[in-house]
Amino acid sequence: MFLQRRREPGRPGHLGGVDKKLTDKEKRARLRVVKEENRRIKYVSASKSRISYEPLQEDPSSNSSENIDSENFPTLIESSEFGICKSVMRKDFITPKFVAALDRCQLSMRDSVFIFEATIDALGCNIDEFPISMPSIQRIRTEKRKECEEDIKIDFQNEEKNVVTLYWDGKILAALSARKSKEERLPIVISYGLKK
Repeated sequence: MFLQRRREPGRPGHLGGVDKKLTDKEKRARLRVVKEENRRIKYVSASKSRISYEPLQEDPSSNSSENIDSENFPTLIESSEFGICKSVMRKDFITPKFVAALDRCQLSMRDSVFIFEATIDALGCNIDEFPISMPSIQRIRTEKRKECEEDIKIDFQNEEKNVVTLYWDGKILAALSARKSKEERLPIVISYGLKK
């Protein structure tokens, strides 16, 4: 009879105390389920109140041949989580000149994140509109470096060069990695005409 009563729901006739680890685990599981439900409700309400973005159409009466730079306009990123489509507005604010300044100051990705957050906050903008995380900043910096490299190659190939002068000099400078204190670098400068 005692064994049969122990198998009933509600555990009547239980002799032991409460298993703290098990109750804590069950409590965390319930909290996780509640948080997930709240997150789903938030995403559903955000997707219902989402603003639709339509591409700009050119006016046929306009004869201007201006190119609009896409860097000045925010881009729309679609991401899906839990099977719900969510649109997030992300502004692309990192320019090749900005990347060059970060590289020149030798800022790490982590330091760049802090600088971006402080700058955006100081300008009074919403931080959620900007892609601020170490992986996204690293990806954007790599893309902008490649774009700058391609632009330099194209400019160099398009120019007519009669005489090209090559300068190089080995210098011992502070190391970029923390493992070495100093390392040798080889700066190379190519000049032709009045350009370097």
